[in-house]
Amino acid sequence: MGVLLFCLGYLYPSKNLKGKKKTQQRERTLYDIGSTLVSTWEEAMDYCRERNSNLISISSQVEQDAIAALVNTTNSTNVWLGLRQSRLFGFWFWIDEKPLSYEKWVHGPPSQLPASSPCAAMSQQNNFSWINVSCSETYSFICRYK
Repeated sequence: MGVLLFCLGYLYPSKNLKGKKKTQQRERTLYDIGSTLVSTWEEAMDYCRERNSNLISISSQVEQDAIAALVNTTNSTNVWLGLRQSRLFGFWFWIDEKPLSYEKWVHGPPSQLPASSPCAAMSQQNNFSWINVSCSETYSFICRYK
């Protein structure tokens, strides 16, 4: 399967990658879209880190819209975010250490109490809002290259 690079509104073909994945670039950020690869949150994080990247983090509405557009090009209903809840303190944090300055939870922020659903995903069914879910669920994911 061909891989596509997306840069400034234009599509460019690129070399094939293992599995059925796409790579797109938006405003100088390269994304690896594991559109048909599904995994647990930990497996997705490991996959990205093995490739010198991280699960996606979102810091603005503009970035949220760009990621939603990427997710919309896949057959995925849910896509892992690089967002976790602290098991000890209950707060949410991005694994790439960016500040949690923007949020788009489907039903408002989840409880700050440590929960049984300490991972987050973007839900296409919920207008690309975020949901907190069990980390053992299996979803598609997007890696952001550093």
